[in-house]
Amino acid sequence: MEHIFDTVAIVGPGLIGGSIGLGIRRRSLAAHVVGIGRRASSLRKARQAGAADSTTTDLEAGTRSAELVVLATPVNTFGELTKRLARCMKVGALVTEVGSTKEHVVEAISRALQARNDLAFIPTHPMAGSEKRGPENATHDLFEGSRCIFTPVSGTPPGATERLKRLWEALGADVHFMTPREHDRLVARISHLPHIAASALINTIEEHEGVYAGGGLIDTTRVASGEPNLWKTICQSNPHGILEALDSFSGSLATAREFLAGGDFESLTAWLEEAKKKRDGILEMRKKPRSSLQQLEED
Repeated sequence: MEHIFDTVAIVGPGLIGGSIGLGIRRRSLAAHVVGIGRRASSLRKARQAGAADSTTTDLEAGTRSAELVVLATPVNTFGELTKRLARCMKVGALVTEVGSTKEHVVEAISRALQARNDLAFIPTHPMAGSEKRGPENATHDLFEGSRCIFTPVSGTPPGATERLKRLWEALGADVHFMTPREHDRLVARISHLPHIAASALINTIEEHEGVYAGGGLIDTTRVASGEPNLWKTICQSNPHGILEALDSFSGSLATAREFLAGGDFESLTAWLEEAKKKRDGILEMRKKPRSSLQQLEED
């Protein structure tokens, strides 16, 4: 396959960044992938995993010749990193990030890049991942069959957007477009709320009770094993969306409690049936080809 970019620099080649690097290298989507991080030990793991052709702890040196810079660090680091990138990136280069919130991120990065009108900035969020961390858990096919959300900012050259879209599609993702606000409300409900709900469920039981748990509890609470400090930064950058999602969730729990307290098991059964139907429908929808999903969105 023809290279889409010459040099791609990935700042933070962990699970997501490392999987991007692995996917790019496996598919020959770039001539060279540079992994950039703070710790030599983590970068050594990235090289061993095949996530980068070369690595460095020097942000400026690692990004100076890159056509594309991918920020794959915690969202609260983006503003300061981008200030440094604005001083060294080559003319006409493209900056993207893979954070799980957007309104706060777009504001911080746009402000940091306001003196570099020649640089294109395209926010993205691949809807894929794991509770695990580090390049040793990265895989070249992590994004196969996933959705990658783009939330373009005004003034972005169409050619830059199309080029990055080609990259994500080559990595196996379907690209969808929405505004930063739409994105943050969506992920609060389908990503951030599940993590808090899983954590709440685990915190409800005693540790000694958990040793008797079967797959139901373990499967339902898998994401609660995610890194707490990472999730703290996510919650800090999207509190309003998460609070709105929590209110909806609390209302749903209150409905189930009302049925139980009132002995209304017919209504409880209907509530459970509605949940099963909705989940089964989501699973079927996720199997549909991209063209079918686009038609559903248009309808």
